[in-house]
Amino acid sequence: MLENLLVVVIIAMALLFADRRSFARSERRTKVLYILLLLPASYLSLLFILQLPWFNIGHLTKAMYGWPARQIVALLK
Repeated sequence: MLENLLVVVIIAMALLFADRRSFARSERRTKVLYILLLLPASYLSLLFILQLPWFNIGHLTKAMYGWPARQIVALLK
């Protein structure tokens, strides 16, 4: 868990360091969009750090593409 936390902190610090100047100069709408994009990343980071079996990207892709993929496989058999 500590290693996962360290990885997330390093990535977050690099992201904040790289975007600090452009974020400070950007308009309010851009800042709101940036923060909205960070929300899913924060959720996935929490899942990664705590290794929780909650809904994640794999579940989302399976829900979106699972049925069509099974239909294609059944067609090819």
